[in-house]
Amino acid sequence: MKKTTLLLIASVASATLVSGCGGSSSSGGGAGDGDSGLSINGTATAPTGAVAIHPQPGFLEIALNLLISPANAAITGLDPVAGATVQLLRIDDEGNPVGDVLAETVTSISGDYTLPLPQDVNLAGNLLVRITGSGAQMRAQVVDRMVDINPVSEFVLRKFIEQGVDLDQLTVSEVVTLKGKVDTFDLTAGNDLSDMLSKLDLEVGEFVEQQVAAINSQPGDASGVTGNYRSSAFGLGLHDSDNDNFGTFANDLWLSEFSFADGGGNIVSITLETEENAYSNFSGSSVATASLFYETGIEDSEALSGTLSHSGLLTIEGPFEESVNGDYAFRYPAMVYNLQKVKEKGLFFLLSQEAAVRYGTTDTNGDQQPDALNPNDRKGDEAFRALEVFARSPSSMESSDLNGTFGRVFMETYVQSGVIELQTEVSRVTFNGDGTFDQGDGTGHRVGLESSGGTYMALSETGSTGEPIVISAQGDIVSAGSEQGQPTATDGFINDSFDFIAFAETENNDTLWAEFNKTLMVKLPESTPDIAGKRYRLMLLSVSLEGAGNGTSDIEMINSRFNSYINLNSATAGTLDGHFTVVEKSGLGGDLSVEQDSINQPVAVSVDAQGATTLTLNDEDGHNLMEGFFNQDASLGVFTTRWVPDDGDPNELGLVVLVDVTEDAPGIQ
Repeated sequence: MKKTTLLLIASVASATLVSGCGGSSSSGGGAGDGDSGLSINGTATAPTGAVAIHPQPGFLEIALNLLISPANAAITGLDPVAGATVQLLRIDDEGNPVGDVLAETVTSISGDYTLPLPQDVNLAGNLLVRITGSGAQMRAQVVDRMVDINPVSEFVLRKFIEQGVDLDQLTVSEVVTLKGKVDTFDLTAGNDLSDMLSKLDLEVGEFVEQQVAAINSQPGDASGVTGNYRSSAFGLGLHDSDNDNFGTFANDLWLSEFSFADGGGNIVSITLETEENAYSNFSGSSVATASLFYETGIEDSEALSGTLSHSGLLTIEGPFEESVNGDYAFRYPAMVYNLQKVKEKGLFFLLSQEAAVRYGTTDTNGDQQPDALNPNDRKGDEAFRALEVFARSPSSMESSDLNGTFGRVFMETYVQSGVIELQTEVSRVTFNGDGTFDQGDGTGHRVGLESSGGTYMALSETGSTGEPIVISAQGDIVSAGSEQGQPTATDGFINDSFDFIAFAETENNDTLWAEFNKTLMVKLPESTPDIAGKRYRLMLLSVSLEGAGNGTSDIEMINSRFNSYINLNSATAGTLDGHFTVVEKSGLGGDLSVEQDSINQPVAVSVDAQGATTLTLNDEDGHNLMEGFFNQDASLGVFTTRWVPDDGDPNELGLVVLVDVTEDAPGIQ
């Protein structure tokens, strides 16, 4: 996981969305003791001053999922709700009222209220204050004695309910902390409440869902995941500039070494030991005229902390950040990195979804050197997505440990002046246990943007036998294959159970061209894997390229949101139930726009006796094909993906990881 500061381009569109004006600022209190002298206090605010909203024009400037604001921002455009009845009541875990209203009062002209806490009523996540009107309601959980009622309090409660949280078991800190983090997003109110809630979902929905997933998980045992880990990440980015036809298609790649230690209970003490990274941005007003910047670097060590759940989520939280770098400054939102563990393995996957707002800088100390962010000089925005794997390293691996047939999926990006290309490939690789391997024939696809228009080509590659591979005792792949009789150096690693391999590599020729690629490989089963009845977390990252590179192109970066799943009812059929974020720009220099797409559709499945699998999702405009492999126990699947419109060639390519999260499967071992 990583927050990347981009040094060249001015980036991504405008976003000011609705940030809670701060319910649950701590006033002490905790759980009530039922004394009649205790009371609940707060302020009710809503668009246009009431829950019974009256539409007004100019709702919100939307930019990106997870774009941010100054720290401690408040919702802009909310008015006090005067004269509204505030009710105190309990609800069940589905949000339905339970029993009678416990107490009620009326808000003042400034929207303030004070509500006496009845005898023997304790503060809890299922205790609410509520105001209603014209078919709408806003609620806030009473986990503290200072409780503001606003669209954010309603939004957070809905996310807890959607994910099946036991509301009665929520703690003060869990609710207050989550609402406080949403408050650091800059949000502007307008229109009616339902519209506001949908826009909130666009802006901060993914962040809140990941937080709730961590809160809703039972603690795991950190001692089961200790060890030294290697990670590799393949990152993509799109950026634009405010008031300027200038943008970037960016690539990131990093290779890291971590140590995971038992911090007690479910706490994992994480140390980033070292990290090598490469970054490129392909920038300009159009693909036809763009120029390339490429750089590499080494990061310093860093100490982190994560919490491990019984369901295999390793949650690492990143705070709101602000940084200054020369003439530019950046603001990053608070982030949640949920690493999903593969059952029974020291193997985690992460699909990170980040964004930043870029500003100009100002001189605050009079030395004519920029040293602070200038909030009045907004330059643009940046959107980043990355697929990352963390694999526990072996300690005494030998060549004989690497044996058997593996399924391989591969993705590559390539840029040079006038060209953006994407390529994917699927093949099998057999390791012979003697320091050699046989590369099977491969099939693949290539899509591109050129000045003359979009391109597509189906690919095939002839395999080879007896290729050399050199590995270290710690599972590092030093070289794989040969060229003109010399070993080919590479960056790859093998996990400690010798059944997963990852490569992440980059090449460039100064500022002429750059290439980034990612390879994932799983050891294949000896018989058809049992996938029926399983539920898989879906991690998808893809890019769509359409049109011509002279400014008439469309570039899209697509990712699945955290709560996206494939549910397999049988070995041949299932359902994709997911939510997807699409970051799009018209032309390389165009402004970014963001859309959310929800899908609940049947998936056809074909699995052969060695784990090779095709998942097909049909749509009214075409079909999506995921081609790849399940591993030996079907706990992990790796795939390429492509979208094929009915009226043309494929124009979208990407990678997919499926991790088994079936509820009744064994927990962490």
